[in-house]
Order: sequence, then C-alpha cells, then structure tokens
Amino acid sequence: MTAITLAAPLSGWAMPLQEVPDPAFSQGLVGVGMAIDPTANELRSPCDGVVLSVHRARHACTVRAASGAEVLLHLGVDTVGLKGEGFTAHVQDGQAVKVGDPLISFDMDLVGSRAQSLVSMMVVVNDGFTVDGQSVNREIAAGEPAMTVSGGGAAGAPADAAVVLSSPGAATAESAQCTVPLRIAHGLHARPAAALVAAAKAHSGPVAIQCRGRNANAKSVVALMGLGTVLGDELTVRAEGPGARGVVESIVALIDSGLGDPLVEGAGAPPAHPATAATAAPVAPTAAEEEIGPPFTAGEEVLLKGTIAVPGQAVGSVVRRFRRVARVEEQGAGAAVEEPRLRQALDRIVAGLTDSAQRMPEHAAIFQAHRELLDDPELLDGALADIGAGKSAEWAWQRAARQQADTLAALPDPRMAERAADLRDLEQQVLAALSGEAPSVGLAGLPEGSIVLADEILPSELAGVPAGRLAGIGMAHGGPTSHAVILAAALGLPTVVALGRQAERVPDGAPVVIDGNRGELHVFPPDAALSATRNAVAARAARREENRRTAGEVCRMADGTRIEVFANLGRVGDAAPAVAEGAEGCGLLRTEFLFLERQSAPTEEEQYQQYQQIADAMGGRPVIIRTLDVGGDKPLSYLPLPKEENPVLGLRGVRVGLREPGLLRTQIRAILRVRPAGVCRIMVPMITSPSELQAVRAMVDEERAALGRPEPIELGAMIEVPAAALTADRISVAADFLSIGTNDLTQYVLAMDRGNPHVAAQLDALHPGVLRLIRQTVAGAAGLGRMVAVCGGSASDPMAAPLLIGLGVTELSATPAVIADLKAFIRTLRLEDCRRVAEQALAADSADEVRRLAAEAWPAR
Repeated sequence: MTAITLAAPLSGWAMPLQEVPDPAFSQGLVGVGMAIDPTANELRSPCDGVVLSVHRARHACTVRAASGAEVLLHLGVDTVGLKGEGFTAHVQDGQAVKVGDPLISFDMDLVGSRAQSLVSMMVVVNDGFTVDGQSVNREIAAGEPAMTVSGGGAAGAPADAAVVLSSPGAATAESAQCTVPLRIAHGLHARPAAALVAAAKAHSGPVAIQCRGRNANAKSVVALMGLGTVLGDELTVRAEGPGARGVVESIVALIDSGLGDPLVEGAGAPPAHPATAATAAPVAPTAAEEEIGPPFTAGEEVLLKGTIAVPGQAVGSVVRRFRRVARVEEQGAGAAVEEPRLRQALDRIVAGLTDSAQRMPEHAAIFQAHRELLDDPELLDGALADIGAGKSAEWAWQRAARQQADTLAALPDPRMAERAADLRDLEQQVLAALSGEAPSVGLAGLPEGSIVLADEILPSELAGVPAGRLAGIGMAHGGPTSHAVILAAALGLPTVVALGRQAERVPDGAPVVIDGNRGELHVFPPDAALSATRNAVAARAARREENRRTAGEVCRMADGTRIEVFANLGRVGDAAPAVAEGAEGCGLLRTEFLFLERQSAPTEEEQYQQYQQIADAMGGRPVIIRTLDVGGDKPLSYLPLPKEENPVLGLRGVRVGLREPGLLRTQIRAILRVRPAGVCRIMVPMITSPSELQAVRAMVDEERAALGRPEPIELGAMIEVPAAALTADRISVAADFLSIGTNDLTQYVLAMDRGNPHVAAQLDALHPGVLRLIRQTVAGAAGLGRMVAVCGGSASDPMAAPLLIGLGVTELSATPAVIADLKAFIRTLRLEDCRRVAEQALAADSADEVRRLAAEAWPAR
C-alpha cells in the first residue's frame, strides 16, 4: 500500500473536517481530510502531481498525486457565489505541479466579508484511499506535514475516469436516461456534487451525467465539478445495470429539488409543486457544528476581527442573544385547523409591522419591505401546500420561509443576499405568534450600555430600541448592508458583522470594546484600554453632537471660502440620512443598484420612479446622477459583452453606453423626466476624450427634444484616467463640470489593481503623482471656469480634504456618515494654509510623506 504525506496548502489554524460550517464537508460527503482557517492569502500544492481541474469560479482546484489520490482544495464556504471575484488562479487544467507551487491567490478581506466563512478544506475525494495523521487543533504553516494518505493501485483508480455506457439509443430494461434542467444558482459545485455522488454510489452499475456534449462519472465529485455547469444547463442522467430506471428517477428528483442548494425559480422547467419537493424537516445543528470551544477566560484579552458595518467605538458589557434552532411538530391537526392559525398569525405580524412603521417613519420602507415579503404568493402558497398535506402551521411556515431565505442567501449581490435576514426575522416572528407568545420587546428592555452579541440581529429587534439605550452590536454572521445594520446606523450604534462563531465564546457580562472603525471586538481588554476608550468615546460623542448641530449650515472655510460638501449615494434609502448629516446635494448617485441582479434591464419608468424619489428626499438639492458604470469587471447577465483578458482596461463606463446606446438612452430619458427640471445633472464615467462626451451630449439633446423639455441639463465628465486629467482643458470644452474619481484614477496612475491583494494596500490617493494630476485637472478646467469636484474615496478622508482644497477643488462628495465632521473640520481651515501644504505635497516623494505633512499641519483634525 502506497502512503504519501500531504503538506499544508495554507498557513492558519488547522482543524478537523467535522468543524467546517458546511455539512457536505463536515459529514464527509465530499471526502475525507481536514480544514484550515487561513492567515495567508495563497493556496499552494500539497504534493507533487497534476492539476485535474480549476473550478470556473477559481475558488477550488483538484490535484492528483502520483499515487492516484485526488485532493480537492476548496477555499472558503459558499465561495462559489463570488463567481471568481477575489480569486486569481496561477495554474490550469493538466499542469504539472510540485509541492509548494502556488495554485490560487485570493483577497482575504473581500472573500472574508462576502463568504460564509474563510475556512478552507483539503479532502481526498476518490475511493480506495484512507486518510490519517491529520495535524489539527494547532497553528500550521504552509508546507508543513499535514496528513497522510494511504492506498492506490486498482482500488485507487481515478474517480473521474471515463464511465463506459452503452449508446444512448440502445436503451434496454437494464439501462435508462432522463434529462432535467439545472435550477441551482451556482451549478454543480462541491456541495450539490457531493449529494449527487452519494446517490449515484448507491447503484452498482455505471452512472453518468452529460452536459453540453461532455460526460462525467456521476460517482466523482471532481468529474461533476469539472463539467463547469451553470444555472439553466440541461443535464442528462444515464445509468446501466439492474435498477437503472429507479436510480435515474431518484437522481433526477434530487437535481430538480436542488441537491441541498436553493433553487432559482424560473430557470429551466417549471418548479416542482411544493408537495412533491424534498420534505425533510428543518433540523437543529449537529453536535459537531455546536462545538466551538469553551467560553473565553476572564482576564485574558481576546481580539475578534470582523467586517465594519457602522463606524464608531463603544465600551460596554456583553448581552448574548445567540439563537438555538427550535424544533417544531411536523404533523398538524388538519388543514381546517392549521390554515386559520397561520393566517391569524400573519395578520398579527402585519399589524406589528404597521405599528413599527408609524413609530419609525424614517425607516417605514424597511417594514414595508417585510410586508411585501409576507405578501409573496410563493411563500404563502408553499406553506399552505404543506398544510394541505397534513403538516402543522409551524412546520410548514418554517420550511417555506427557510427555502426562500436560502435562495436569497445564495445570490451573489450581497445587498440581495442580506435580505435573507429579513425572512429569518419573519420566520421567528410568525413562529412566536403561532405559539401564542406576547410580542417581543426585542432589545428595547436591555440595560443601558449593553453591547449585544448575536448570530444576526433582526430588524424587528431594533424597531423599538430608543436612541442611546444600547452601546453597540456584534454579529457572528450578517453583512454590512442588511436592514438591521441600516437601523443600527440610524441609532448611532457601532456595529461589527461577520465576527465568526468564535463570538459565541464571549460570556454574558464580559467587558468589551467594540471598534466599528476597524471591524474589531476586544474581549476582556485591560482596564487602561477600557478607560482610554471611554474617554475617547465621550469626547468624540460631544464633538460629533456639536458638529451635527451645525451640519445643516452651508460650509465655509475660516476665511470665508465656500466649499460644497455633497454625498455619495447608492440607493433611495441613502438620501434622507445624508440630508440629516448635512449633505448639500448628491455628488455621485451610483445607478448600478438598479441594474444588478436582474434578468433584464430596468425600464425607463422604473428608473424614473427611483430617481424622482431620491430627488424628492434631497429636498431640491442638486443630484448628480452617474450613468451606468458596468463592464467586464461588473457584468450584467442580460448585457452580452466579450470576454476580456483585462476588463479594467476594456469595456467600461461610457464605452459600454456607446456600444449599447439603447440602454444609455433609456437612462437619459428617465433622468430628464425628474422634476423640478434642473435639479438633476448627468455625469458620464470613464471619459478619455472630448468626442465621447460629445456623443453622449448629442443623445441627451435628441432625447430632450423628443420629450419636449426646453430646459437644458448639465452634463459632466468623470476624470478617472490619466489621459482625461492631462487633457482636462479640452474635455472642459464639452463638459459643464468635472468630477474626479480618485479610486480609479489612483489605480490607473500607480498601475495597481485595487482588487489585487498583493498591491491594494499600497494604493493611496495622496501619492504625489495622483495629486499632480488633480492639480492638472483643476488648471485645465479653470480656463473655461468649470467647477471641479472629487467624488472618490479621498473626499471622505479628513487628511486629504485640505490638500484637495489647496489644489483648487471646490466640491467634495463624501460618504454620508462623515459629512457633519468633515464640514466642521473644513470650517477650521484657511485657504492660504491649504495651498501652502498642497504645494509641499506635490514636491514629496511618497504618499507616506504627504500624510506626515498633513498630520503636522493639522494635528487636531
């Protein structure tokens, strides 16, 4: 028997496979092996061998060792939904590799904030091999011995070897086949592939899956993943041997029910009736999933890192609100009893949502969104179908709500995926109503100064919390744009999400510091740190309160120079909070929120309604709407664009609009319809020459004439590439105003991809080269009296603000949360000082030197 040692493919904390938060791996359905919670961003080969396949989403690859063992290396949990974003493959199928060779690198911040977990798996997926000697429950470095794999020979023949079947036309009693549409959002990735393999292995004869002319052994996870299936593919299931027809029917039913993954309704054939779909009841977490370690020891400082959701710092005592899955009775008392119970519970929840909307009118849209979810016919119909089949109202509602939540959670757009939290909220509310419990007071009754730790805070729990009651929120899961986070921001609660399950080890009453500025939770910090943070929080709160009192006033420097401070917005709900923070207008409306995660482009009417709502919420203040900025780096499923080697340098921004004029004209018409006329301006992204802007202006004039609108509309150019900055004088002839997008300008000037983890940390808009191009832009625009704004990330950076003003920028468009403080800081500045330090910055050698100059000039900012 051949034995080989596999090296650790990553550095990090090594753990048993049973602790992975994905049942396909933790229950051994994919294979046997171990897992690593990584601290480095590069996946390396664990052995000498050949790369069998790199998944199309670049989150996984399989290496076959000389012994025949096929080792699947899978980065993170549910990372297939990122569709390759944040991952870079360094190998290709069929490539020979040596132990330690780089396979895939990944952006840990991006993947960690978007995926369920960064925990990564190394498993042997083919039969005939055993794994032992796993080096787990310790820190491990890439390249260290990690586990031993034994086996080989005939028993270890490649699992993805071609399966031999009779000709499709030669079907007999001993063979069968059937075709089924694939309605799984991300195709046959590891989890559904493992479920399919488990079913196929129950058949003694060969089983194959055919897709787009390619065949795969249905008993091999690697082979199924290697098909590269996508949503909407048609799969032909073929089997031979005694019982072939039964196994084909069984596998087809499994595929049609999702193989454990959420289904995307409307893809392929009509969805199965709920009564015929998989009917396994929701189950509580397994013991392995619950074993996360003992509570942290008092007095021993622990740092947990998560994702920034709401900035700010707070000190307080922990109140735990972690949920345990409640079991519900499956069988009901009959439809005549259970259906009225469910409808009465739903009516009770609707009444509660109406009350919440009245108590928090500024967030009525959130509770209206919950109301719309309750009105979703698929949700109610699914539950009623199960009730009709004899299930209890609780069981039927829980199953229907979770199916819908899983579907939303699988969507690649984090804003849509986070709506799953809304459904989980409604699931709990309706179950409580069915049980006869009194309406929950949520978090309103907690002691003042509490810092709540939970799996995920639900919007309903924050609905009745008075401002100042809680100190902060930490969530093990959740995302930074969920409805609960929006409410937390409105309450001024520093919030950190995606802390991971280690947050469950923080005991009740533990003193903590939550740092929403850095995405950190400090558990049992030293007394000196607690005291210093309390003092800083108190001073910061007093200063911010003072800043907010004057935020609505126009912004003038200490010498009277007028500087406009606008807000960057990304959806309708951002407008009202921005005005409350003192925004004098919207300097950048990112319209992509209307176009992403759809099967077709938004209509003119849809766009008009959204733009009008934003203009209304801004109360007559200027609204600068950027035309659609998508392309190879932000693809749309309904917009066919060619595959590009480097999409950042390809079809982006205005180039897409000129290539697809119908799409651009529809957007222009929607903007032109907004009233009052003149409140909106149009801004065009990625301009490189005057001719591009002139082409867009011609469209605007034609559509304005067609609509019978006599009033002109201002048309501006975004300066995001060096060529535009260098020719700003010529572009200004065609533009009414210029706005510098420092995020893209910086990456193009420094030749550093902001999505590349190896160089992204070095990107800094205060690099002297970037500053010189900003000065060139201002100088070019000055000849025609054009206003120059900055709407990129540096406009929200208080260290950058005086330098930008010193270079001649007269409008800053910033993140709403910083506007009140930014305006207060600008009021302390003098233009003469800003110009002097800006000139010094232009002569500096690095961004670090520029930042030192700014810190010395304005140390108390």
